[in-house]
Amino acid sequence: MAIQRVGHIVIKMRDLEAAKRFYGEILGMSIATESESGVFFRFGDYHHDIAVFKVSEQAEAPKRDQVGLAHMALVIDGFDSLVRMYRRLKEHGVPIRSTIDHSFTKSIYCSDPEGNQVEIYCEVPEDDWRTNGMGRMTELDLETPAAALA
Repeated sequence: MAIQRVGHIVIKMRDLEAAKRFYGEILGMSIATESESGVFFRFGDYHHDIAVFKVSEQAEAPKRDQVGLAHMALVIDGFDSLVRMYRRLKEHGVPIRSTIDHSFTKSIYCSDPEGNQVEIYCEVPEDDWRTNGMGRMTELDLETPAAALA
C-alpha cells in the first residue's frame, strides 16, 4: 500500500496561547511556525507533527459523545520518561483521565486545555501484541512506579 504512516494531526482550539503552553512548554514540542490563525508544532526537525488552528471563542468544546477525534496518541521513549511526564502533567494541573497498562504499551490519558484527549504512551517490546492480542487494560500505578513494573 502506498500510504506509509500518519503525517500529522490538526486540531481546533479557541486559545492558541493555551495550546502553546500545553504542546510547547508542557509536552516539549517546538514551534515550527505560527500565525494568528494557527500554530504548527513539531518533534525534532520534521516540518510539523501537530497543528492547532484557531476557532472562535464561541466554538463548542469537544464532547465525549460526538463524532470526531477520540484521542491522539504520542509515543514517549520509555517507562522512566512516562513516569516523568506523568509527574510533569500533574505539576502543571493537566487533567489526567486514566493511566492504563495495555501490556504492549503503558499509557497516560489526559486532556489539553480545550478538552482534546491525548494519550502519551511507551511501548513494551517484550509483549507481542500479535500473539497476545490487543484490548487488554488494567490500571497503571504511576504514583508508585515500582508497582507498575511488578
